[in-house]
Amino acid sequence: MAHRTIAAPSEHLELVKGSRFRAVVAPLADVADADAWIERLRAAEPDAGHVAWAWRWGDLQRWSDDGEPGGTAGRPMLEVLLKRDLDRVIVGVARVFGGVKLGAGGLARAYGGSVARALDAASVREVPDRRAFALRAPFAEVDGVLRALADADVEHAPPEFDAGGVRLHGTVLASAAERIEERVTTVTRGRGQWSWPGQDAPSHDTRQA
Repeated sequence: MAHRTIAAPSEHLELVKGSRFRAVVAPLADVADADAWIERLRAAEPDAGHVAWAWRWGDLQRWSDDGEPGGTAGRPMLEVLLKRDLDRVIVGVARVFGGVKLGAGGLARAYGGSVARALDAASVREVPDRRAFALRAPFAEVDGVLRALADADVEHAPPEFDAGGVRLHGTVLASAAERIEERVTTVTRGRGQWSWPGQDAPSHDTRQA
C-alpha cells in the first residue's frame, strides 16, 4: 500500500485578464500543519483579495473559496488533486484582482488551471503507507519488545516508563503491521497491548472549511 504525493514545493504565476494568480503547492506531512501553511501564504501575499486553498490527507479533504463565489476556487483546486490521485498535498492560490470580473467559469478555470500548472512543475513520488501504533508492555518484556521492533521497519519515539511498564508510540509500514504485531505478541507471550490510533476514524470526510 502506498500513496502518490509530491517531493517538494512548487509554484506557478499567471495573469488572467489582469488578475494575478499565484499558485503554490507543497507536501503536507500532517494535517495539523495546514492552517499555519495557509497563513504563511496569506502573509506573503498582502495585496491578495482572496487566498483560496485545498488539501487532501488520506480520506480527509478540505477546501475554502475564501470569499470567491461558492465552488469557483477551492473545490476546482481539490478536483485537480483528486484527478491526479495525489495525497498528503496542500495547494493555495493567492489572487490579486485586476479589475475585470472573470465569471464563475473563468474563476474555476483560473484557480484549477494555475494549480495544475504548479503541479506540472513538481516531482511526483510514491510513498509506502505507514500506520501509527501505541504499545504497552510489562517491565519484564521491555528488552524483548525493543529487540523485536529494532529488527523491523519501525519508527518510534523514546520509550516512556510508568508503574505498569513501558509505553511506545510510533509508526510501522502498513503492509507489515499485522506481522509486527504478531511478532511482539509472541515475544511478550501475549502480554503486550497494541492499539492503532485512528483506525476507527470515519472513512471519508469531504467538506469546505
